[in-house]
Amino acid sequence: MKNITDTELNVLFRRYVEEYSDLVSRLCIVHTGNYSDAEDCFQNVFFKLFRELKKGGPPNAKAWLITVALNECRSVMRYRLRKNTVDLNELMIPFEDKKDIEMTELIFRLAPDQRDSIYLYYYEEYSVREISEITGIKENTVKSHLKRGREQLKKYLTE
Repeated sequence: MKNITDTELNVLFRRYVEEYSDLVSRLCIVHTGNYSDAEDCFQNVFFKLFRELKKGGPPNAKAWLITVALNECRSVMRYRLRKNTVDLNELMIPFEDKKDIEMTELIFRLAPDQRDSIYLYYYEEYSVREISEITGIKENTVKSHLKRGREQLKKYLTE
């Protein structure tokens, strides 16, 4: 990307925020399970995007945002003690219908790696190879996370 003016930078940044804020928001909420932590991650992701746009911008904004969001969530989870979580029904999550919220509640119960893989595969429609590239995890490991996550979700749904 060529050098752009501050006005062009702001317009581009706003366009990315408009286009990807729901994606990043859902991913952060699903990964952290905590609205406050998700909000912190969300802000950090878009702050990093703004800095990246000043340098010329990422080649694939969506994949870049997902990677940064996952890394940001991992950092928060690693360094912050999570004492309080909020019931999903109390949150303003950008999901279309009640079934999405109910399924998300079940996904919250999965291990973080399974949760990430399930979310990226089913909600963002990434392939196993793309998830592997985004998360830095081997393809076979992603497949294992998906398999275990599906088995666990099936168990939850039959209970």
